[in-house]
Amino acid sequence: MIGSTMVDYSSFKHPITHIEDIRTAPEVASKEPIYHQYYILPEDCDDGDNVGKVNFLWSHQKFFNRRWGTSIDDSSYSFEIRSGNSDKAFSISSQGELKIEKSSLFVSTRYLTVRVKLFETYFEDTICKVYRIPAKNCVYFDFKVDGKGEGTRKNPYKRWQDHFYGSAPAIATGKAGYFYLWKRGQRIEDWTKVQNPLIGGKRPAYLTLGAWGKGPRPIIDGSNNKSSERFCDVGDARLNGTSVTMKTNPEGVAHNICIMDIETDFDGDGPWYPYQVGMYGKGNRFIRLKCSTVLTWEDGFFWVKNHPGAEDSGFLEALFQDIETYDSKHRAIKFEGGGIKGRNFRCHTSIIDSETPLSAANAPFVDLKYADLQCLDNKRSLGIQIRAEAHTYEWFYLKGYMDAMNPFRHVSHNGLDDSFRIKNSGFKHILIDGCTRFICQSVNNGPTDKTPIGIYFINIDVVNSSRAKGGLTIAQDATDTIIQMCNLGDSPGIVVFQDTSGTVISNCTVPGKIDRRAATTIINTVFGRLAGSGGGDIITSVSPLKPSYFVDMAGGNYRPAHGSPLIGAATPIKNFFDLEGNEIRNFPTIGCYELAPDAQE
Repeated sequence: MIGSTMVDYSSFKHPITHIEDIRTAPEVASKEPIYHQYYILPEDCDDGDNVGKVNFLWSHQKFFNRRWGTSIDDSSYSFEIRSGNSDKAFSISSQGELKIEKSSLFVSTRYLTVRVKLFETYFEDTICKVYRIPAKNCVYFDFKVDGKGEGTRKNPYKRWQDHFYGSAPAIATGKAGYFYLWKRGQRIEDWTKVQNPLIGGKRPAYLTLGAWGKGPRPIIDGSNNKSSERFCDVGDARLNGTSVTMKTNPEGVAHNICIMDIETDFDGDGPWYPYQVGMYGKGNRFIRLKCSTVLTWEDGFFWVKNHPGAEDSGFLEALFQDIETYDSKHRAIKFEGGGIKGRNFRCHTSIIDSETPLSAANAPFVDLKYADLQCLDNKRSLGIQIRAEAHTYEWFYLKGYMDAMNPFRHVSHNGLDDSFRIKNSGFKHILIDGCTRFICQSVNNGPTDKTPIGIYFINIDVVNSSRAKGGLTIAQDATDTIIQMCNLGDSPGIVVFQDTSGTVISNCTVPGKIDRRAATTIINTVFGRLAGSGGGDIITSVSPLKPSYFVDMAGGNYRPAHGSPLIGAATPIKNFFDLEGNEIRNFPTIGCYELAPDAQE
């Protein structure tokens, strides 16, 4: 029985919750304790105030259900505070909502270890830092108050725009070390600008936008702001080219900005959008944010800007964690800038004629993990893209895509340094569900001077994609492409175009065809048929497929059957795990699945 103590889930590699160290650079330097999720709570909080939600990784259930044949969902996860709470000052709900129950006991920053559990024998612990904010550093907003207010909890301001806009720039854009907090449970009309320049050449204290009080996250409603107004400009919006830069206007740069525990909403009538993040700035953090409805603005909910080639631009050193977006026609999150780490996204769109909700764009070093991306009508085709060095995607679930993955050579990179070449970039642990055109299509937007090197496709799993016409294609002068431990399922297979070289297909299951129009090495792979005149080596591989090789070929289960000639017939390789995370033994199996004991047996 799934979920019983008889099932061993140790081979499953997708983490349940956050387990990565997200300390800031100053915290690391001062040797503060490691933590994985971050929260704030004022020292003048009241009993019952919400702290924030402890999150599991939203893609986990998609991969878990695929691996184990289960149907777990959001309600399947439970939460328990395991340490740091011996005095019971905090509580956690069945949905993972942290609250302060005894505010008098909250006398210093807490580190709470929370266990996120699916079954009694299958769980993971995450460390949650709850930072205690000095009351003197808090600015409170309450949209229901009348009068001017003082910005305190007892006498809050109504909103940011009423008190700061038109004031001295240092106030109008926030102050280093201050926390600007909107009241929970309210729908609010507001907009902000935040800048946080260096002080004496050193990074300033964090400037934070967040929430206070009881109830769900505050909702910033942009429905009455129709003319490109935003909830927040992170950095001076003029810093968007070469005439006004970080060097000419250093006072406009936003370093050490943290925005957390806020929702935004919009009626869709106009180009309003929530966040514009400038081309310059280090140490910025965006945590537990939810955004809904942007229909006309091309750059989505989060426009993280860059101007390729502009001096000192584009390398932001930013963290995006636990970001939800719903109903964007274009990209919901556009990472034009580089130096970005993204962890845990849920981006769904039911808009007709939409494109991918999330993608890296033009600058290198964008590291994205754990995403549940779903489209209802993805006719704008481009999927998750690699455009420069170290664009990496890992543990992504892609539902309803026209094109799932796109290596994209971009004309804006012509003449720039080699980090703007597609290299050391690729896709790992990608579950593609219901693709309608290309599993992967290589594209460009004009003559480009940088050819791709070393693109990788590792642990790609394709299901419900019989409507896909193009399969996984390698083109655009790509060299040394790796396709490894992939199950191409009911898609057409793989095409290696004649302008490529050095492609290696290793330990893959390709029920369709492999079309070699250029020399291609095929190792430990089982495939339906071979086409093309490109040639290349074929090493310990098997074709055509036979039902006796697999557990259920007709049903799309391509795990090797007991007694299959695929078992123990392959060339030894350096891989340690198969597509499902099973350990590869001394005599590896042909294809992407090792023969593993049935967990239910």
